[in-house]
Amino acid sequence: MRTFHSYWAYIVLASNLAVGSWGLFIWRRKSSPARAFWVALGAAWATIYVQGAFGLAMFERYKPDFRHHFYGFLFAIITLCVLPVRSEQPRTRLLVFSVASIFIGIVAIRAITSV
Repeated sequence: MRTFHSYWAYIVLASNLAVGSWGLFIWRRKSSPARAFWVALGAAWATIYVQGAFGLAMFERYKPDFRHHFYGFLFAIITLCVLPVRSEQPRTRLLVFSVASIFIGIVAIRAITSV
């Protein structure tokens, strides 16, 4: 399980950086995102919750330092905090969700190195 958690962290990192960059590209071109973008965003954010579930399952056995599980909770909090933006203008929603994904991807680097 620990190996899966370690490798899955790279999937969280890559998927969030990729979808965030894609979103910023769409936003910069002043285009409207296709349904595929929103599906990819949902999948990237789902990787966060899969990672968190495995992290919580291993928490008692491996007891990571505070910073490591702080980052895990931070990812979930970020995704939940930007959800109210769903009702905003489409371009604003695209920008906020894309920046949140890029932030998650960047902070995932720090979470990976804090083990």
